[in-house]
Amino acid sequence: MSNDINNKRGSKAKIAIVIVTFLFFAWGLTMNLVNALNTPMANYMQISATKASLLQMSYFGAYFFLAIPASIVAKKHGYKVGIMMGLSLFVIGSLLTIPATSSMNYNLFLLAMFITASGAATLETNCNPYITKLGDPEKEAFRLNLAQSFNGVGNIVGPFILGSVIGEILEPNDAGFEAAKTSFLQGTKTIYIGIAIALAIVLAIFFFVKLPVPQGDEKENSEDNSRGLKKLFEIPHFSLGVLAAFIFIGLQVGGMALFSAYALKHWEAMSAGTATKYLGIVSLLFTVGRFVTTPLMSKFKPNKILGVYMSITAILMVIVALGFGKVSVIAFIISYLFISIGFPTVYSLSLVGLTGNDAKTGASILTMSIVGAAIIPVIMSAVGDRFSLQAAMGLTVIGFIYCAWYGFVGSKKGLEGDL
Repeated sequence: MSNDINNKRGSKAKIAIVIVTFLFFAWGLTMNLVNALNTPMANYMQISATKASLLQMSYFGAYFFLAIPASIVAKKHGYKVGIMMGLSLFVIGSLLTIPATSSMNYNLFLLAMFITASGAATLETNCNPYITKLGDPEKEAFRLNLAQSFNGVGNIVGPFILGSVIGEILEPNDAGFEAAKTSFLQGTKTIYIGIAIALAIVLAIFFFVKLPVPQGDEKENSEDNSRGLKKLFEIPHFSLGVLAAFIFIGLQVGGMALFSAYALKHWEAMSAGTATKYLGIVSLLFTVGRFVTTPLMSKFKPNKILGVYMSITAILMVIVALGFGKVSVIAFIISYLFISIGFPTVYSLSLVGLTGNDAKTGASILTMSIVGAAIIPVIMSAVGDRFSLQAAMGLTVIGFIYCAWYGFVGSKKGLEGDL
């Protein structure tokens, strides 16, 4: 009888993981879609690059503001309600792009992106710990990396869809500019309407499907034994993990933001179009890295994989910082094969030993750390403007060394025995 119950629970868990994994794809798509919108939006709305960058500020800023409220909802009502809240915000934000693009109101479009990202932040705050804790504790990193692999697929699909819709970008003085502008705005609207419809269907599915509850949550349904925020930060492997997540996501996004400029400077005769295509290869390797490495998580200790990968990345970034022409550009591209598993692995290692409300609070803090993607790239760009792109990339070496240290050493601090 006990085996039948366990088998039934296992089957429900697998179904839940499949459904929730689709959401990783959804927010991965919109996250990189925002990055891809930056240049054409600045061009067709005829706004400055600084004002266009508010797209990223609106998107990543939502992660900082929504993580804690999303965690509170999850604590009081469970992961399912938290996920449904995220889907609802996602749909509302996506639909808000209709009046924003129709009226060519950039401020309204920023609001739409903030609400969309609020949905994404709420989903990430709930889905990451849910996937991590739903099953065998020894396979937490494996499950999260597998789900995050589909997030990487979304990162590739978003810009590809946008590129197929907008075609060639025309300058304001070019013939046919107004027609191209109309086509861009209409295409953008169509993409987000499609996203809204797809996620509305998923929202309906969640309304009727009963999600299994992670084992740690069952105990807290009757009693709240959570540590509280202050004591949570007193757990060494968690607090060190939050810092590693903040640094890592900032370096990941900052590197992608500077790649095209770096490639143009260090690869002789490379065109802007070719640099953009090479950036696509970077995103592809990033996704391949996750899919290839995820099976290794069940054979080798995730903390050691993280340590090795981040060490290799640091070495590659030394080559990038030294500026050896094509060799450095190739090293830059290859680095994203190893960067790929960084965030989900740091995330899962930070939550080791945390269950129930502690896991939910911890997840919200880790989600807030994504604000590093709004802060660190600015620092890297400032260093690049003041000194050189090589100096900016040199800063990443320090960050990746810390992430390697966290994998080998920091992730075990305060835990009994080895991971």
